[in-house]
Amino acid sequence: VKGAWKMMARRLLLVTAWLVSRAPECRGSDAMSYNGGSLLAMAGASCVAVVADSRLGAGNALVGDAACRVLECGSQCVVAMRGLQADVETLLEDIDARLRLRRLQAATFAGDLEPEALSAMVSIILYGSRLASTQTTPYFVEPLVVGLDRHHRAFLCAQDALGAELTSASYVVAGTAAHSLHGACEALYQPDLDRSDLLDLAVRCMRAGLNRDCLSGRKVVVHLISPNGIERHDRTLAEYPAS
Repeated sequence: VKGAWKMMARRLLLVTAWLVSRAPECRGSDAMSYNGGSLLAMAGASCVAVVADSRLGAGNALVGDAACRVLECGSQCVVAMRGLQADVETLLEDIDARLRLRRLQAATFAGDLEPEALSAMVSIILYGSRLASTQTTPYFVEPLVVGLDRHHRAFLCAQDALGAELTSASYVVAGTAAHSLHGACEALYQPDLDRSDLLDLAVRCMRAGLNRDCLSGRKVVVHLISPNGIERHDRTLAEYPAS
């Protein structure tokens, strides 16, 4: 009898530990989720929408609502990141510096870097960070590299902290609300939408995901990429109906 009670107590302890580790309030304790943040990129007809929330937190605490997570890399390509905010800003500055240096060094520079080439560069930086003697740990970031190629076809690529790439023809997500965003996008995504419809759908999916996550939220910033360039739109989630 005593052995049975010990076994039950051990199982109860294991279940309790598992439930605590799965609790939303514990997700902010790791470096990748400490500052919160979520990203969504969705493809349309010769256009791409990138949505990033602006919440900057410290665990469950709200620090600000002006987090910088997106870098415009030319007229038809952006890099968006979420993760430890110090690493996000450091890596975005590093990418921007490399692109500026490339423009200065390339005497025959004919235009913006293709999104696929930019994705390869980001992947090399991330994987190289774990081998550099000046840095003992990789960047705690999850980047999205999105844009239009020279034929105005959408390119969507999500990467992990070591630069492993995952491309998609429809949408990619990242962040603390990634699971909820996947569900919303799978249910609502429609291919070949025009710019205005894509903008509305992307923000609706973002709201559906953020409503189910406590580490992301506040306002969202949308970068709409088209053959005409990049347009920035600031949106409040209250403007859109709940999903």
